[in-house]
Amino acid sequence: MSLSDRLNTLRRQAGVPPERRNADEVVRDRPGTSGTAPGNESGEEPAGPSVNEGPVHDGRAPATGQGENPERARALAELRERIRRMGAAPKAPGPSASARAATLDAESAPAPVGATERSPAPATCVASAAELAEHLGGTRIGEHVILLDRELPVDTVHGRLPLGRAAGSAWPFWPAGERVGFIDTETTGLAGGAGTVAFLVGLATPSGEGLRLRQWLMTAFAGEAAMLAAVDEALGECRHLVSYNGKTFDLPLLRDRRRMQRRHDPAETAHTDFLHPVRGLFGHAWPDCRLRTTEERLLGLQRRDDLPGSEAPWAWQAYLRFGQADLLQRVVRHNADDILSLAVLGPALAEVLADPPTHAASPEGAARLLDRLGGPGEARHLLQQCEPHLGLQGRLWLARERRRAGEWPRAVALWQPLAEQGHPEAIEALAKYHEHQRRDPATALHWARRLPDTPATRTRRARLERLLSSGSGVPKN
Repeated sequence: MSLSDRLNTLRRQAGVPPERRNADEVVRDRPGTSGTAPGNESGEEPAGPSVNEGPVHDGRAPATGQGENPERARALAELRERIRRMGAAPKAPGPSASARAATLDAESAPAPVGATERSPAPATCVASAAELAEHLGGTRIGEHVILLDRELPVDTVHGRLPLGRAAGSAWPFWPAGERVGFIDTETTGLAGGAGTVAFLVGLATPSGEGLRLRQWLMTAFAGEAAMLAAVDEALGECRHLVSYNGKTFDLPLLRDRRRMQRRHDPAETAHTDFLHPVRGLFGHAWPDCRLRTTEERLLGLQRRDDLPGSEAPWAWQAYLRFGQADLLQRVVRHNADDILSLAVLGPALAEVLADPPTHAASPEGAARLLDRLGGPGEARHLLQQCEPHLGLQGRLWLARERRRAGEWPRAVALWQPLAEQGHPEAIEALAKYHEHQRRDPATALHWARRLPDTPATRTRRARLERLLSSGSGVPKN
């Protein structure tokens, strides 16, 4: 296999499309095949050794009759740097190799699927994981794992809320004093599957001094097992995990990566995925329910110079291939912002549930959420509180709750206008009410005749007509 073929194989493993070569380049690159050397269009054999002969020293390509081939020298330097960053090389390359790798044109590398625009080429390049740890302000806890661990004071404001709110109650999601963990990942791809790896995992937990934020960054594929072990140890401290789309993406991905590394899953904990409450409350009004939209509309947070999550895979590949650290630093900051938003989103959503109309939220969505987390009593209380703002389904729900409680006049007050508008559930409810509660078959038959023609409806009408003909139906006072 030629050098270019090996390099393209590594590019495919990293999710980068391989370079395309024409037929002449392929022939020239095959071992034992002599091609036309650059500058020798006549086809004569160069005086020196061929391109594919002779040893390679210090990242330089073998000399040809026309001098050193700079393209092969850069390709070899990239290959060595790529292998070292994957964790396969026992020693770091010398300064000359790092400098040559830093000069490669990052703009020629394609962006991953989903990236909207190319970020400018970063200026800072590092030659080792130790330099990257120093650049990010973290510490190495393994050969290929960096830990960034910091304590954020309670008065630190994120959006319009201080981080100290994360340590309090966010009812009905969790009570005060709960050992909550706010988790988010950055991955090598957004589609999932066996080839997607989490290269950055962030976890924030309330502490006595504020909020402790830990981020584990993998600097090579060989560090995945060590990173997962450190993350799982920290997850063991949590009794309740909070994420945004974590039930669908983050936690299943970590579970699959553990299986790839033959690791057991940590003990199962309660999990709140805020994407679903946000959809239930604001899906009818917002253009989308992405975390970025939630931050802007609910938390009052405007991110500045934020790297989109879709460009995180490119940023990590840029570090693996070229040692570029600036984009990776922006990914770390993006991950931290996501986690801090999760920490204050619980209290913010609790405020919405207390008074949905004030926040332009759906009262029915809030009631469904409270019914699931707090019970039917909480849902009914909220429906009664928001009765003037309820839509059709909310009013029918509240009428059913009042019927269960035996509050017939208040239930009829909701059914009557809906039945006059032709809603079948309200019409049927009034027919049943007048037949069984008021013992008024005439009024019951009036409503039954407005129901759709079904076997059940025909049976009901026939029964009511018999009652009227026998004269046994007397309205109940």
